[in-house]
Amino acid sequence: MSEALWALLQPSSLMVVAIALALVATWFRWHALAASLLTLVLVGIAVVVVLPVTEWLAGPLEDQVPPPPLPAQVDGILVLGGAVEWRITAERGQLTLNDAGERVAAAAALAQRYPGARLVFTGVFGDAFGQDFRAEGTDRSLWFGPVFAGRDIRYLGAARSTYEDAIVALRETPPRPGETWLLVTSAMHMPRALATFKNQGWTDLVPYPVDFRSTGRATIGLDWDVAGTLADLDQAVREWGALEVYRRVGRIAP
Repeated sequence: MSEALWALLQPSSLMVVAIALALVATWFRWHALAASLLTLVLVGIAVVVVLPVTEWLAGPLEDQVPPPPLPAQVDGILVLGGAVEWRITAERGQLTLNDAGERVAAAAALAQRYPGARLVFTGVFGDAFGQDFRAEGTDRSLWFGPVFAGRDIRYLGAARSTYEDAIVALRETPPRPGETWLLVTSAMHMPRALATFKNQGWTDLVPYPVDFRSTGRATIGLDWDVAGTLADLDQAVREWGALEVYRRVGRIAP
């Protein structure tokens, strides 16, 4: 239900709803109402195209948790889910990533940098990575090599939200005293993710944000990638909303 609600409340969905209502209004010959709704949609698109709305919303989120210097020793790499198109992966037999694919790419790079670190993926089952993160690659492998031979890799597919990521990860792969772990997720998602894990008691986490959607510099100018800009705007609005919800229900500190 929450997923459906978030999908409905995002800006692009509200525009679609407004267009649908305009069509209904036209059917009933409520032409003034239809014109007002369509004008509202066009103004919304114009604002997104001309003004750096996404920068204004995404930038402050992505700047909340700047990446610190990487530690010399890392015992575990925790990669949050949301980057794998699991239906396509299952049908095609090759790992398929979405716009947050930098999470998995970063995991592969960090695994090479820290060959002794445990590798933990949340929100995805191991069959999605059946051809990857193994010593010997196949013709469908993207990441493989000797660094993955005998590697301690865990897939925590039961987690379906950031809150469940923290609960399941702490239950299934609790850090040992004195261990250093990296937390890998999208920069926009990092403030809520890091706060959620710390609120559950996993305090020694080093953030490693990836998948930035803002430049950090808001400038006014035409941006004709309306679909891409709306997608980033949807994500920023959703993340701000989720951050507020997590605060209100006590999943993160106020």
